[in-house]
Amino acid sequence: MRSVRRGFTLVELLVVIGIIGVLIALLLPAIQSAREAARRSQCLNNLRQIGLAIQNHHDTQGAFPPARIGTDLHPSGRDQYAVSWAFRLLPYLEQRAVYDSFVPNERVDSDLNAQAMRTPISVFYCPTRRSPAADRDFDNNSAAPLVAGAAAGGDYGANSGTSTRHGMPGREEFLPAEFGPIYTLSRVRAKQVTDGLSLTYAVGENYVPPVDPTVDNPHFQQGDTAIFAGDHRHTVVRRSSAGFPDGPNDDYRGKYGSDHADFSHFAFLDGSVRTLSHDVEISTLRSLSAIADGGFVSEEVFED
Repeated sequence: MRSVRRGFTLVELLVVIGIIGVLIALLLPAIQSAREAARRSQCLNNLRQIGLAIQNHHDTQGAFPPARIGTDLHPSGRDQYAVSWAFRLLPYLEQRAVYDSFVPNERVDSDLNAQAMRTPISVFYCPTRRSPAADRDFDNNSAAPLVAGAAAGGDYGANSGTSTRHGMPGREEFLPAEFGPIYTLSRVRAKQVTDGLSLTYAVGENYVPPVDPTVDNPHFQQGDTAIFAGDHRHTVVRRSSAGFPDGPNDDYRGKYGSDHADFSHFAFLDGSVRTLSHDVEISTLRSLSAIADGGFVSEEVFED
């Protein structure tokens, strides 16, 4: 008797490979979508924790945290010793050891402040954009950094209102219809937010412009330097009057934005986290940023 060998013909093998290829092509977008949904969920959770920390800071200190306690126009250069709102929240984010390690009489880029300024804290990073890393430059009064690629970064900016200069020299006059709750040297209390805590955001996702290869300090130009230092306003705050980015090549560093599809998340002063489309009117973004402009914002502007 002759034995009969069974097997695939070349045509059948090619058909099977083709079917597998089609299935993989169909599954990949679903897998990527599921991964982004998980990253977005983590980003929302980060902002919830930050919002809760801001409330706890208010309850403990009697005011929302200032964006920073120095300015980048101070003639003595004391801004190189200043910390940001993000650093001031560390005790309320279970990071007391990092907070207590700060040496006030040393520059923020000093090796003696390495633990305080160079420890990446995951809650300040949107996983859609990047993972926690100590790879940001320290600002050096707009000059080339003395210490590069060593600082902890972050993807969230505080709401200073309509300008990143609020609270700085020449912008000290308090205008409730223009100022947000967290600006340079601020000390805003909840009772001053007459527009309502649920309709005034505290922190939002930062837009980071693309790298300009022609500059010596690209992180400074991007507004993406050390998140815990208070020396560079464009890193720690954003302004509502700039709106959202016009596209991925927008070169303005003062805008809110994200690496999500076409929306950004914001933590509000009442602890809630809401989502705004990048198509929202600038007037709406401005109204939500001011602590007391008297404007009405419909719930319909928020994404589900």
